[in-house]
Amino acid sequence: MKKEVIYKYLGTNGVIESPVHLEDIYYTRYYILHADKGYKLYNGKDYKSTVRTTDEELKNWIEVIDPAK
Repeated sequence: MKKEVIYKYLGTNGVIESPVHLEDIYYTRYYILHADKGYKLYNGKDYKSTVRTTDEELKNWIEVIDPAK
């Protein structure tokens, strides 16, 4: 599973999303998870797609073999 950290900044003219963390600026952090080929993301409740954006704890997400295959 590949994990990307994304920071969301609210400016006066809109929202900026970036993998770059800026010091002393308010941000919201979230993650983009990419499952490996042949796997789906699972959070203990439901099977999800192969790509998921979440602000949950990453320990809640695992990869499982795609049940549709």
